[in-house]
Amino acid sequence: MKINFLLMMLLLGIHFPSFIIAQNFESDSFPEISISMKENVVTVSVNLNKKFTWEGVRGESLKKFPQPWVGLSDLPHEIWFEKGGNMTWRQTDMMFIGNYKILINSFGREIEASVLGYLNELTGKLDSETNLLRFDSLDYALFYKLPNLIIERSSDMLKWSEVKLTKPLPKEYQWPLSVSMHFDMEFESDVFFRVKVIND
Repeated sequence: MKINFLLMMLLLGIHFPSFIIAQNFESDSFPEISISMKENVVTVSVNLNKKFTWEGVRGESLKKFPQPWVGLSDLPHEIWFEKGGNMTWRQTDMMFIGNYKILINSFGREIEASVLGYLNELTGKLDSETNLLRFDSLDYALFYKLPNLIIERSSDMLKWSEVKLTKPLPKEYQWPLSVSMHFDMEFESDVFFRVKVIND
């Protein structure tokens, strides 16, 4: 388990909050953080800056498709890239399983997949400009499991207490976008905040 702390401060003597510092420990990436305040609601945005990896990513097609049952909403295709080169691909109500391998000299951005039910191998490529996966002629947005994010507050940087968010965080986040957290302002003086990032 890795725990990172991102530190920030609100200066209530000025018209808008001030982000003064971010600190990161024991991490291969460098998360970025920003803070804003509007109508007594504080918004903290965290960009985890996670390096792209195939393992553990879920793809969701931008295009949605009609379902075979009347009355159901259109759904995107989904694809899961798992550990050990395994993959699962859902198309409407059908599930396909297969294997994938990262192509040499692709800088880790291209794969070749063998899917049961398909005679030919399929290729997938990450677009470095759009951050979308192109797989079997469809574009997929990419999602990772969200680590445990906890906001804590302190007036002296010695004693910290957890801040209650206005709504729960999602289980996943779209890579490489930021994650926003909101809470009501319950203080009348300058205060420190920190975001605790807990990775399993």
